[in-house]
Amino acid sequence: MSLKELRECVKEALMSGHETLMKALSENRREVVGRGGFGDLSYGFDKLAEEAIVEALTHRLNSFYLISEEMGLIPCESPEYYVVVDPVDGSTNALYGLPFYASSIAISSSPKAEDILVAGVIDHVRRKIFLGDKERGVSVDQRAPSLRKTSSLRDSLIQMNLDAIKDGRAELRRWAERIIGRSKHLRCFSAASLEICYLLEGKADAYICLTSNLKVMDFYAPAFLLKWAGGAYRILGGEPTLLDKGRYGIVAASSQALLQEIWSLRG
Repeated sequence: MSLKELRECVKEALMSGHETLMKALSENRREVVGRGGFGDLSYGFDKLAEEAIVEALTHRLNSFYLISEEMGLIPCESPEYYVVVDPVDGSTNALYGLPFYASSIAISSSPKAEDILVAGVIDHVRRKIFLGDKERGVSVDQRAPSLRKTSSLRDSLIQMNLDAIKDGRAELRRWAERIIGRSKHLRCFSAASLEICYLLEGKADAYICLTSNLKVMDFYAPAFLLKWAGGAYRILGGEPTLLDKGRYGIVAASSQALLQEIWSLRG
């Protein structure tokens, strides 16, 4: 399948998930239905969105190894692709009616992150799709991305997971305090994929999670979109494979210079 066809596949799956999710939320499908394959609580709307996305992918892809938040790891014989799905990033926001949640998909030719071919994220509230591939670059609702390319924290609006402040490790807390102290503005929205995508729109300059909170489906799709658009990211704890069930932190920035400054404050 060509990259163009894979992009269309991702877009269709994201839209299918969007329509199902919005219907589920309107019908108050917020009941707890168990725990997903990665251990987090699953709500009715999570499962329904995931089912819609996977069904749409199945219609277009012949064989694929699924790595998804709720279903977990679903292997197949001789997979042509490895597909990472986060059906609802920001489930707690959606649960409480906070308008900040997304879905993401990344398609790779192997279990290695470096082989990701196509990625997409949808902002459900704004119905906006961030889509890209390794050859043709990235679009934000069919327009070019507009990274601010800010090079210094003193000029930056950063989005930060604040768990490092309450974490028991003093070195993480000090690192977070140094970053916050130098930054011009600080925000926290609790949906990593969408927060990283905000860099593509020039709405923020960095997304930072210093603690091991994130799963591969939380960050790989938006991180590769950022990379293809000219930004930079670094994963705390090394770059996992797509099949890894561990938890990680990430620093994503609109420029390499900003990423280096944030990393230099680690001490």
